[in-house]
Amino acid sequence: MEILLRCQIPDVPGMLATLAGAIAETGGDIQAVEVVETVEETVIDDLWVVTSDVAALVSALEAMHGVRVVHAGMSRGVPGDATARLATGIDTLMSGAMPVEDGLATLMGGLLRAASAEILPESEWPSKKDRRMLALRVASGVLVLRREYKFLDAEIQRAKQVLAVCERAAAIAGGA
Repeated sequence: MEILLRCQIPDVPGMLATLAGAIAETGGDIQAVEVVETVEETVIDDLWVVTSDVAALVSALEAMHGVRVVHAGMSRGVPGDATARLATGIDTLMSGAMPVEDGLATLMGGLLRAASAEILPESEWPSKKDRRMLALRVASGVLVLRREYKFLDAEIQRAKQVLAVCERAAAIAGGA
């Protein structure tokens, strides 16, 4: 099965190679790696891994000095798929194939690997501060995304940029 692993590792030369070796030792096969964020002396990496034993893989990685498995769950596609998803999503918004609100929620939820994505009225802006939830202002209210692990600052910035592109595409399609 293909899984997504989000790991926090020390930002030192050779650490990703050491992590890859540990994955291989448990029978895992890395399909793709994406550096999500680098902060101070740590790196957050997303790794797409094919494995038959998720528990053994996670256990082996967590036993490594300085490694923390932030999330291990089913994959929703490798990084290159995000480009295709974005292009398809923008095309959907511009063609009017679905209501803009549904298109934005579906596209943003998919790109950010959210467990849920919904647009709520502005009056229902979430008051709870939870990094596993991301609230973004949209023309029709607030887009609320939720997932099992926290949204990183770099992901939040990318989400805002993608949202701006999507809203502009929808405005062009609508004649604004």
